[in-house]
Amino acid sequence: MRTSRKSVAVNTSRTTWATRVLWLTLPLTLGDCLASAISGQPSLAVWVSSVTLWFLWGAGLLSSLIQTPLSLTALRICAPLPILLGVAAAAVSAPEAPSVLGCIGLATAAILLVLVFTAELGDGFVNGSSYGEERRMALRPSAAVLLGAVELVWLLTVVPLLAALWMLATANWVAAGVLAAVGAVSFWWGFRTLYRLSQRWVVFVPAGMTLVDPSVIAEPTLFRRDTIVRLGPALAESPGVSEGSEGSDGSDKRDGSAIDLSSGAAGLILQIDLSSPAPLLPIAGRSGISEPIEVSSVLLAPSRPGALLAEAERRRITVQRS
Repeated sequence: MRTSRKSVAVNTSRTTWATRVLWLTLPLTLGDCLASAISGQPSLAVWVSSVTLWFLWGAGLLSSLIQTPLSLTALRICAPLPILLGVAAAAVSAPEAPSVLGCIGLATAAILLVLVFTAELGDGFVNGSSYGEERRMALRPSAAVLLGAVELVWLLTVVPLLAALWMLATANWVAAGVLAAVGAVSFWWGFRTLYRLSQRWVVFVPAGMTLVDPSVIAEPTLFRRDTIVRLGPALAESPGVSEGSEGSDGSDKRDGSAIDLSSGAAGLILQIDLSSPAPLLPIAGRSGISEPIEVSSVLLAPSRPGALLAEAERRRITVQRS
């Protein structure tokens, strides 16, 4: 018998609405700065630049209107481009200073960059793919990923295609074709890589909490509500890695210790304590073999710990805030 899956109503945060409104104004503000930079250029360069800028603006606006993890990835790929292109346009127009509208546009682009990467906006987009009684809440990436790896992947995702467009604008047809081919492959790889960061979450379901994090576990793991005896800030005496037998992923684990599933994220770490062990399948480690383990306590790093605890309390899960 086929069951229907009804999508839940998604509450749009003020941060998301502010992002949409500010993005909508970019052609009127930042557009003035960009238009000054490309005016006087050859007609081909003006045409390529105009089409590219309108496409990027439309892609960003459309992504902001559709709250899903996929559109979150697209929006966060687009978000750095307005401020970077605006600064480049201001440099090209130097020593002439940007107009008042151009300055407003640069400020708007900078604010947009901050808003798009807030936890509140990300949480809303992640929850956009929820069904029924689900509530999805994003997990924080590790500090190592945020400080270097993400920026490098972003550069590899967008720079080859931008370089191809530059070659096209200057009528370097062969270079444009080669860079376009390289850029298409690079964009496909980069988008998929960044998209995986938007697919890490905790899902509240009627039965309890499900952890979905392909970076540390091979399959989603359910922690049943009737077995959760404590959800709250991690206890100082519960280290994520402890002495004892070696797990399948190469880390040391001891029965009764909290298993660290936070991926090394900075900030507040939450701990789930269970009255009875839950099965968990870590990703394959150095040995290439993944073996299931049973856990009684785990550590995780939600993007918005306070909001997650509030949602848990609403669903009558035992929460201890200290």
